Amino acid sequence: MRTLKDRDFLKTIEGFLFCVVGYSHPRNRIISYLKYMPNREGKWGKAGQYYSRTMQNYTIPNLLANIEFLQKEYPLYVFYSRIFNTRMSAIPTTRIAQSYFPDEKLQVLMKAKDLDPLEEKTVDFVSFLSRESGISKDYFGVTGSILTDIHNPHFSDMDIVVYGASNAWTVKKVITQTNSEIFQNRYSGKHQSKMLTNFIENYPFTRLEAQTIFEHRWNYGYFKKIRYSIHAVRKEPLKKYGEEHFFPQGIVEGKAEIVGINDSLFLPCTYQVKGFEVRLGNIAVEVNEIVSYDGLYSGLFNLGESILVKGKLEKVVDAQGSCSFRVLVGSLEAQGQDYIKTR
Repeated sequence: MRTLKDRDFLKTIEGFLFCVVGYSHPRNRIISYLKYMPNREGKWGKAGQYYSRTMQNYTIPNLLANIEFLQKEYPLYVFYSRIFNTRMSAIPTTRIAQSYFPDEKLQVLMKAKDLDPLEEKTVDFVSFLSRESGISKDYFGVTGSILTDIHNPHFSDMDIVVYGASNAWTVKKVITQTNSEIFQNRYSGKHQSKMLTNFIENYPFTRLEAQTIFEHRWNYGYFKKIRYSIHAVRKEPLKKYGEEHFFPQGIVEGKAEIVGINDSLFLPCTYQVKGFEVRLGNIAVEVNEIVSYDGLYSGLFNLGESILVKGKLEKVVDAQGSCSFRVLVGSLEAQGQDYIKTR
């Protein structure tokens, strides 16, 4: 089987559809979250096989509810990681019935002659991005409901992936700097109002803070009246599962300056920082990284920017015994009350 990457999908023997999270996984399991499950009254699917979404918003309270559902009804899919020291959903490899890969699906769509309107616009959008960026279509893919062939042409989104760091940064530049009217006012009117309301309801943001994040969010918008999202995916994993261990140290707050953004487009989005000092008892420790699995923060902040942070402090210990500290934004322990904000 191909090495699984972030945003690939897996179908279980029950017909559940899980989205893969990250690139390194425990032995005999794949870290992932349940996104769709069979439901005769569901709005996704076709030919008598319909699905419903299990998460209406990709927030920590929704993720926690998702894990609790699995723990109660399908406990085989919940796993306590002694590497991350937390619960998560993870599929035993023996339960995998089918794998879906975004780049392979896009190639199928590009060669097909009988596409539905949503599939046609997806191919058009990737062609546009490829042409404007100079990046081969081989480095793009499509994930979500289109990947798993359960999309509804009347309301489904286009969820695009771009492989590789340099390619992802180039695509971001195209979207944020192009003069094309396609990317002007990516959200306006009722769409903007709905997005701001969503931020305020699901994150500890004021309306002004939500507006600032909205204005800097680069990877969501509309193409030919169809909502799209764009997600950066690594070509290869940085580290293997277990090369580092993560030990929770409690919830902390502080401020920092961003000094590194190279890994901020991927999940987890990672920002190197300086000036964030935390006291653990009588010891002061320096936080080196701010990390989040919440795509909201992907590529959102720039070098030299000052930020306010609340999240779970983690002690990171590598195979040689060296340790460092990071703050994870988006942990189950913080229950949706953590954040990254500009100062």
